[in-house]
Amino acid sequence: MYNQLSFLFCMLLALSTGCKNEKPGNGTNTAVAGKAIELDAMDANHISKLRSEGTSVDLISLKKDVNVSMSFDNPQAFSIIMSFITSEKGLLTTSCLPDAHLIVQKSGDILQEMDLYYKNGCNAMVFLDGEGKKIAANSISNEGVDFFNNFLKTKSSQDSLGR
Repeated sequence: MYNQLSFLFCMLLALSTGCKNEKPGNGTNTAVAGKAIELDAMDANHISKLRSEGTSVDLISLKKDVNVSMSFDNPQAFSIIMSFITSEKGLLTTSCLPDAHLIVQKSGDILQEMDLYYKNGCNAMVFLDGEGKKIAANSISNEGVDFFNNFLKTKSSQDSLGR
């Protein structure tokens, strides 16, 4: 029941912010200081395989001021999270810091680990190899950026009800 309520809350939050007009300076299109990290986008076949074979995705915040982790094991929630990864090359520089770590699983076995970058002009879901090295980077859709912004809020930026 708790997972269903959490999922519904997250989806409502994502949908309520997903209809906003794109505004300059929201962090997705601004230039970032630092040297560009050139990584090709992950092959569309690999992403398709993850979407079709994966059964859950764990989302773990890497921010010091956000203590959030959640497993999205509902097929619809898994599908929505995975739909945020576009086929376009991600934007990443040496100044970018990861905001979250994602682990795509198939019945408990790890299929893919990724780091999420979506703040300060960075926009990338970085695919990692078995040793944790960056191998590819795809951009995150605007809806995905809105979702992660709301899901990974700091306590001080949350409303007075503690949500």
